[in-house]
Amino acid sequence: MKLKATGIVRRLDDLGRLVIPKEIRKQYRLKEGDSIEFFIENDRIVIQRFDVLSKHMEEINIMVDTLQALYQEQVLFVQEEWLRIHHTQISESFFKMSHTHRVTRFHQEALFSDKEEAFDGLIFPVIAFGDWLGAFVILLQQHSYEPEQIPAFQAYCELLSRQQSQ
Repeated sequence: MKLKATGIVRRLDDLGRLVIPKEIRKQYRLKEGDSIEFFIENDRIVIQRFDVLSKHMEEINIMVDTLQALYQEQVLFVQEEWLRIHHTQISESFFKMSHTHRVTRFHQEALFSDKEEAFDGLIFPVIAFGDWLGAFVILLQQHSYEPEQIPAFQAYCELLSRQQSQ
């Protein structure tokens, strides 16, 4: 693993706390209340945002593929790790919009950071214990579905939510 120097040095306070610099928090979308996981690699301490859905990435990929085949529309899963793995860069404004706690329809939104094309679609959030964990997004290019016409999305959201409560 090649490390990238930031030139930033911080001291631990008397309670062992460390402040993550604002620039790094912004770049990695870390906010107050996020959980951080610690790893030891040789003689290094590595920190990473803890994501409860990380262990379900393979299942989420199968769900996305199934939804795309079933409804014949492009489907995304909005969650940092999924987006990184799939080399998908969504706009900051759509990322914020996707952090909803209910099914949400959107019209002519620019989803991707590197494209100006606008899309219509639906956001199906995955919520566990009141926390947003991610969201399935269907881009409606061929059809005009209402949320109740595509029940598999809600079923997958409920399945992922239940897995977190076990």
